[in-house]
Formats: sequence, structure tokens, C-alpha cells
Amino acid sequence: MGSADFRWPRRRRRYHSAAGLPVAFLVVIFLLISGGVACNLFGEAPALPDVPPISFDGAPARPSPVSPSATPAPSPTPDSSELPGSGSGSSDLTLDKTRVVRVPQLALAELDPALPDYDRRDWNHWVDTDGDCQDTRAEVLIEESLTSPSFASARNCRVVAGNWLGPYTGERYDDAGEVDIDHLVPLKNAHLSGGWRWNKARKEDYANSTAADYHLIAVDKRANRAKGARGPEEWQPPDESYHCLYALDWIAVKAAWGLTATAAEWAALEAMLANCPVTVAVADDGSPVDLDFQLAGLRGKLGGLDTDRDSAAKSAGLVSDGSPAAGPGGVSASRLLLITEFMPDPAAVRDSAGEWFEIYNPSVEQTVNLEGWTIRDGGRDEHRIAIEVLVPPGAYLALGRNSDEGLNGGIEVAYQYGGFNLANEEDTIELVDPAGHIVDSLAYHADMVFPGASTSLDPSPLDSEAVESETLDAGANDNPADWCRATNVMDNGDYGTPGQRNDVC
Repeated sequence: MGSADFRWPRRRRRYHSAAGLPVAFLVVIFLLISGGVACNLFGEAPALPDVPPISFDGAPARPSPVSPSATPAPSPTPDSSELPGSGSGSSDLTLDKTRVVRVPQLALAELDPALPDYDRRDWNHWVDTDGDCQDTRAEVLIEESLTSPSFASARNCRVVAGNWLGPYTGERYDDAGEVDIDHLVPLKNAHLSGGWRWNKARKEDYANSTAADYHLIAVDKRANRAKGARGPEEWQPPDESYHCLYALDWIAVKAAWGLTATAAEWAALEAMLANCPVTVAVADDGSPVDLDFQLAGLRGKLGGLDTDRDSAAKSAGLVSDGSPAAGPGGVSASRLLLITEFMPDPAAVRDSAGEWFEIYNPSVEQTVNLEGWTIRDGGRDEHRIAIEVLVPPGAYLALGRNSDEGLNGGIEVAYQYGGFNLANEEDTIELVDPAGHIVDSLAYHADMVFPGASTSLDPSPLDSEAVESETLDAGANDNPADWCRATNVMDNGDYGTPGQRNDVC
């Protein structure tokens, strides 16, 4: 996917061709063009209106506060003013102070102590409007994930994993439990800013709106809870590179929903906008401003994060380099890993200290990063790897329940997992990539378990031309006849070859 907005994909964003424009709009364009011709014939064209930049030593002129009976502002229409460097709709994405971005002036109103109390129950959120079992939270997680998310069950209702770039912190998250869906302008803030007048239907609409991709965003849950209901005068994102876009989006949300701002809030927004890489001008003359139209293609740059989904996934370490062709089952060939050995029943130490299994990367050039991968047994036991664990080309790595060699019998374990164990009878080991694909699955039974010895895959299938051509698939370890009891004696007296090529069966 090419460069677009900061978040992917942009929800309910509509673009029209000239053929689809309303007749009234074409008439207006005709009159504008005719007016330009007339000016050229009878005199100089009138000068463009002077749009004042945001002032930091004195507040700009502002309209009167919204009265309690005011209705929400109508949706803005595209601004066709060609301000110097504004580049509205332009493909030129250069950011500097010659580019002018016009923002609507929010109506100012101080908080009235007599306002009715805020009740979160009035703002019904995380609803399933289309009846597909995915509520608003799930839909936002799905659409903002850099990779195809994985779900808690086959119904695909609740998202449990994916890959999200949290704009508040600039960090990446794979576990959905670490992510909150934040209302950029919090519900309570909306209530205090005029939303208290709305009926319950409009409050529910605001609480679940995905019409703009910045209204609801996936963020670090700790940052979101530190923010609470506070506005920018009291809380700002820890990642300062996001401040410009945060302020612009805050204004866009409030303008679209007809919400007011306090003087302190507006001053904080001004201070954040002062650090934008573009010149921000306030349209305080009441003229319509479409901020989304002006920021099309710029959000990623203004937010300090990669705007290209594929590039972001690559830099996140999901693939170490390149984007190779898909392998079996749609799994990228660069992420093909094989389970080649497992130790469910050690004799030298307790199972809780000495269990391990081994994975092999058959690629000749691709390093695989296990961060974000899940180890599971197909049932209740699973573990998500939350740190970087690199599997170089042609490498064998042992993953175990205990990485302390003084306790695990001297086994060199590359990664210690928890919440997952190997049964001494029948069990399953599954490797699941961050996109939710089962990259390899090994089901074994009691006849394949040897007390005091690992069960190892004969290396012969891995020595074939399939490895060199990278056509080796996940079925290479599926034949029970290719597995046998390890014969190499380890230092602790058990048998196995953890982290190295197996013995021939």
C-alpha cells in the first residue's frame, strides 16, 4: 500500500470524479471562472483575503461563544483558496513554513459550573451497529493494525493480537490488551464542551464514530489512562513529534461536532501548533475550512510516523528485509519456521525447569524476528513473545520454560516462555506469526515421548534442494516416521541437540 494517511486504511473516506460532481457545484465553478475572465477584461483581480497566522503574543479575534441552543456546525466543505504554499490536494508533500494550513476557529466558552453532571452511561460506546459481532473497538483495532489481526475464536469477534503504532508514545504494540481505543476528544470533554445538550442517539454516534480515522485511535493504554478526560491544557502526548497532528486533529473533531474550547485549551493548542513544520493560520472570518482536505497525505509526516503500511511493517521487524513471495497457506516465505526438536520429559531436572523445544529457520538470507509471535498448544495454553528474538538464516534456536542454565540442566535457551508447557502424552505445538497465521504446527502423541531424551526430526529432509530454493514447506516435519529419540548425550546426562543440527535418525 502506498503512502496515505497516518492510519490505515482511512475509514469511509470518499473521493469523487469530476463526472460525479453535482450540477450546482459545476455551475459555481463556471461562475468563478467567468468572474476571473471578467476581472482580466475589466480590471485587476481582487486580492485574496488576508488570513492571520496564529498569534502567540495576543489572542486572535474569535467569534462569540456557542449559545446553549446552538446546533452542531455543519460539515465543512473543501476550501478552494489558493494560499501561498497551501498545496491543498497537491501531491507535493514537502513540509516547511511556506506551506500554509488553515484551521477553523473554535468558539470559546468557559465551563459553566451549573452544567449537568457527566454520566458515562449516557454515551453508549463499543456497539455492534452492523451485527457482525465486531463492536467499535474491534473494528478500530482491525483497521489500524499493520498486520492482519488474530482473534480469540473462529468467529473473529474479539481481537487479541495485531500490530499497532501508538501515536501517543511512538511505540509499537502486538498485544491488544496493551491497547486502548481512545476518543481523541474524550467523552467527558465533549460533554463539557456542549455535548451535554445532545440526545442519547447523538451521544452514541459521537462515542462510536469512525467517519474520521482520528476520532477514535488505538493508543498505549497507560498513556490513555494518564490522559483521562483532560484537554491539551492539562495533558499532551509524551511523544512530542505527535503534538502538531494531535492539535490539528483535536481542532478538527471539535469543529466537526460543534464543540467549544476554553481560553486555556485554545492557548495550549496554539503552543502545540507553533512547533508544526508548516505555517498554521486561523480562519477566524467564519469561512468554511476543510482541514481533512488540506491534510490529505500529510498526516503521517505531521505525526512523525511512517505513512506506508508495508514499510512500517518492515521497519517494525515483522520481516527483516524485502517482501518475498507468499509461501504455503499465504505465509510469507521469509517467516517460514519449522519445529525440529522437543523435550517434554527431562530426567536430569524437573519438567518445569527442563522443558524446551527447538525451531529452525530454513531461509538462506532472511532473519526472522519472533517479537509478536505466539506459542500455543491449540487449546488453553499460549504465550506471546514480547521482545526481540532473532532467528538468523539456517539457525536452530531453543525456546524453554527456564533460561537459567544452573536450573535447566545446562541448556542454552534463547528465549524463556511462560504459560505454556509440553505434555508427556499427546500435545500440540503451534507457531503463530503476528498476522495470526499458523506458520508451523506439530502434533505428537505418547509414543513420540522419551523420558530423559528429546524427540528430534531427522535432518535429512532439511538437507534437500528445497532449502536452497526456499520451497521447503511447513509439512516437512509432519511425518512421524521422520522423528526419533535423540542420541547425543548432553552435559546433564539427558539426550538432545538443543540449538544445533539434529542427529540422524
